Amino acid sequence: MTETVDDRLRRLRTELDGHARIARHLGLDFERPVRSLGDGYPENTIALIGKISERLLKQLWTHHEVLGDPSGKALNDLIKGCRPHIRSTNVLNALTDIQRLRNRSTHDGYDIAEEDGLLAVRRLLDVLEWFTSTGVTAITGEAPALNPLVERKAEFLAGLYTTLGYRLIKRFELSESTVYQLFCRQAGLQVDYVEIIIGRNVGELDQLLAATGGELLQTRLPKLTRFLIVDDEPPAEAAPCPDGQVRIVAYDRFVERIVDVPAHLAALAHSSPTPGAGAEVTVAADVLETDPRTGDLTVTETDDAAAILRRLVGSSANVLVIGGPGSGKTTLLHRLAIDGADPSTHRYRFYLDLSLKGHDEQFADFVTRVLGPHVKVPRNRVFDVFLYLIRAGSVLCVLDAIDEAVANTSLPAFLDLFADVAQAISAESTVVLSSRYSFLADSPQVRRLLNSSTLISEKLVQQLHAGGVDPLELPRFSVVRLDDVEIHRDTRAYTASPLELLLAEQTGHDDGLADEQTGRLAALVAARVDQVLTDSGLPQVGPKLDACLGAAFLADRSVFTLAELCTELGIDCFTDGRVTADTFLLAPLFRQAGPAAVAPVHTVFQEYFAARHLRAPAGRAAAAQLGEPFLTEQVRRFLHHLGTETPTGVPPLVLPAGTYLLGPSHRLLLRTLDRPVLFDEHPVTVGRYKRFLAAVERDGCATFDHSDTPAEHTHSPWAERLRNPAYFTDPAYDDHPVTCVNWWSAHAFARFEGKRLPTCVEWEAAARGTDGRLFPWGDALDLTAVNCADSYSGHPLVTYEVWKQEIDSGQLRDSAPTSVMAPPTNRSPFGVRGMAGNVWEWTATLFEDINSAVICGGSYDNPYRAVQTSSKGLYRRRGASNAVGFRCVQDLP
Repeated sequence: MTETVDDRLRRLRTELDGHARIARHLGLDFERPVRSLGDGYPENTIALIGKISERLLKQLWTHHEVLGDPSGKALNDLIKGCRPHIRSTNVLNALTDIQRLRNRSTHDGYDIAEEDGLLAVRRLLDVLEWFTSTGVTAITGEAPALNPLVERKAEFLAGLYTTLGYRLIKRFELSESTVYQLFCRQAGLQVDYVEIIIGRNVGELDQLLAATGGELLQTRLPKLTRFLIVDDEPPAEAAPCPDGQVRIVAYDRFVERIVDVPAHLAALAHSSPTPGAGAEVTVAADVLETDPRTGDLTVTETDDAAAILRRLVGSSANVLVIGGPGSGKTTLLHRLAIDGADPSTHRYRFYLDLSLKGHDEQFADFVTRVLGPHVKVPRNRVFDVFLYLIRAGSVLCVLDAIDEAVANTSLPAFLDLFADVAQAISAESTVVLSSRYSFLADSPQVRRLLNSSTLISEKLVQQLHAGGVDPLELPRFSVVRLDDVEIHRDTRAYTASPLELLLAEQTGHDDGLADEQTGRLAALVAARVDQVLTDSGLPQVGPKLDACLGAAFLADRSVFTLAELCTELGIDCFTDGRVTADTFLLAPLFRQAGPAAVAPVHTVFQEYFAARHLRAPAGRAAAAQLGEPFLTEQVRRFLHHLGTETPTGVPPLVLPAGTYLLGPSHRLLLRTLDRPVLFDEHPVTVGRYKRFLAAVERDGCATFDHSDTPAEHTHSPWAERLRNPAYFTDPAYDDHPVTCVNWWSAHAFARFEGKRLPTCVEWEAAARGTDGRLFPWGDALDLTAVNCADSYSGHPLVTYEVWKQEIDSGQLRDSAPTSVMAPPTNRSPFGVRGMAGNVWEWTATLFEDINSAVICGGSYDNPYRAVQTSSKGLYRRRGASNAVGFRCVQDLP
């Protein structure tokens, strides 16, 4: 064992001698840590290497004028500060390993072995090789003799080959515009060499090549790859080396020898939508900026979306594109990646469709899977090359459909996703994200994230630092919101999404575009599906599509092999019994998603199948068994439009046992109720509550009180809180909802009537029915159906700031509860009335650690958007408000 270690130490000494110029320039002793290891003190070796690393990073810190004084900073802080200037993942990992080893060596609980010391020296060599190969003059001490542009090219290529696992073993500057580099990589017994000369043009180097007989500097090495890199594309007849061993390549095209960007983009062009002439439309877009006074997003520019995107990416700004389903996001980003980016700004372009990424799949694995076929390096190096190009700048990276790569559309889920893809965010390159959820732009947290001024996720900050990106140096994301297309026909003007226009053209349903109902997209998708099934002679396959694609969407699957589809849909879906892409009769409903794999042609098609699957109680029950099925707002909209199969013979006001779609649009859930519940038709009124008070005064309330009711509690309304002192004394208010009573009193009243409070799940299920509607009466906006703040203001209160301004200005001072009998349209599918607005309602769902209960439904002083069936809040149980009442339920056998 000792002999083996000594042999390795000799090799390490030899390799360290190759970096003697760095040692001389910085006054470092590379021999000492190796000598300590040979003497049997690996902990001293690690400590010395830690100090050497600190010295290197302090020099780099000063060279790049990083803010702050590096002299007193620890290794961890030095690594963080210098990360943006080290574009090699391998070097960053090496520095992290050195830090980890030093931390272990100073901890009494760890034994440091010889292998730990050897690893520390090996990782130091990785760091030194990077600085040597990239020629950082602050580290090497050599003043650059090359032209700065040639120096940058040499540095880029050296970094690229270091990323691929090579070491720079020779470098000569032949003139101010010509440099020679020799790289070596050893893998087991195989040794590969790459030899490169960078110059201006073929003519300038022809004499050199002729003088050496075609051998670059008389080098004779096995398995040699030779490149002559020039400024411009060489003419076809240029061949200074007759044997063809030297490849002449333009610098801007050199990366294509490693990354086949044209092939990647060609595959993208093949899968890009190809609308007919009638669907060739111009999509308008707004550029949104944050108002520094109100925090609202305001429109600063309106123009053709394609022109806006080209301008923004040309200025190296990062971009977030938002638009509803079918708004044309993917088509725009396809074109941007294929031919819309300026080659002088973006030499390399990548398009990554995150709808094809599994929720449990790491971003690095996804990138490797997508780009692997187009990157001519070992598979374990694909992501490293991708990151290197990103960090080196000049890259346009499109991350399409980020919302389809999260398990749910909550803010924490998106922040986790941002943390994962943060590796691809760069201050030098341009990143374009797209999402169908506007709440990403509406969210103050995400807005701060995108503005990079205050990053709220420590995990995201750490990922950015780990990726060599200083969060404060990131360019601010520009938010681009896509608009529908405005169409003028005859005397009418209306709007439609590009997808609706395409589907209308394909199906011949142009007349349906004039129909402004919310189910227009569902009708067009259904018409397209029926058209393809009819044309292929497979109308019977419709239910199988629902079961196969719909259930798969809920299980977060969007990519299918042709063999799987054959099994699920039947061999009749393929001509001649051959399972190939060319023989697939349902191909118009799908797009390529890899070798022998397809995905639905547009996400809304699979969402439509998912909604059809959820129509039946059995489908909802099966989906609920998934735990947290993948549900989107578009699935909910389709489900409401299609309607659900409801059990017959259910009496009015009874909420049947079954599975229900609940939750806000960004966090939809399926929840199952095991037994039926009978709801009160109306909230408890003042008149009913007064009868309860009379009974309490006569007989006491011990029988009805909750066991945790405070001893001094009284069930009388909190008179000091009443905005209307006559509310409980004037009979005119007897049909108004009871208010200013706390949870303890609501619980006692329910028991007084032989009932109970509903849970928040029961309450919401009774309010929205089995089709997941937004309001008890449906999805349509109807201010006449609800008592809310917008009714008193006389105009929509779209944002929190506008609503707060209405309150502060006194515009809502006259708002108050109204009779539980009006309006009659505020009625749920089960006949329960008044479940939106008027007053919040107590539920039995408790958060006992904070002594609070869930309230549902919104109230008269809330804006319209806050009185949806999914609206919930938390209120302390002892609280009493003019805006909070309750209703009761009974369990049924």
